[in-house]
Amino acid sequence: MNSSQLAMVGRVPMSDHLEKLERLLDGELGPEILEEDPVLAKLAERIYGDDFLEKMGLSRGDSKRALSESLSDELDDDMLIEIIPTDDIEPFDAPTIIDTPTLPEQSKTTKKPYLSGGLFLVTILNLFGLFSFLGSGCTGGGCPSDGHNKINWASIGNLDSGWGWSPSVLEGSIGIPDILAITISAVMILIWFIRR
Repeated sequence: MNSSQLAMVGRVPMSDHLEKLERLLDGELGPEILEEDPVLAKLAERIYGDDFLEKMGLSRGDSKRALSESLSDELDDDMLIEIIPTDDIEPFDAPTIIDTPTLPEQSKTTKKPYLSGGLFLVTILNLFGLFSFLGSGCTGGGCPSDGHNKINWASIGNLDSGWGWSPSVLEGSIGIPDILAITISAVMILIWFIRR
């Protein structure tokens, strides 16, 4: 005998199960064999569909009941259910949720748009050349003494030379950094008003 014939499934040799399964898949099993073996009946129902057992004259309820009985007979010895005695457990109170202190919520109306408002004000004042006093140490051409009163935002580090200054908006000069600073600060102020 080879090892497959010696292997047992439940109380039936495995070779018998394999042989019945092959016959089921080939369509050679009759209703009497399916009636005797609820596992094969359930497999047939799953493989061929719900109506298969009814067409063969078997009741689905009977096959389910037989399947559950056969499984419960085989599994009684293998089930490991531990019953915990309740006499040894001391009664206890269920845990409760601890109230955590909450910080006072700061209302949105008290938050001020200092940064965006300040940026907007500085940009507008710069457009009109009101920061020309910062160019008192400027040397060369293009300094506030020459009429270039507006700070170039792109060259803010060069306030000691003409590169850091340009004509004010009153003379028709406005640059891309000025437009960006006005737009960004206006959007920030708008967002503050919307969230308020």
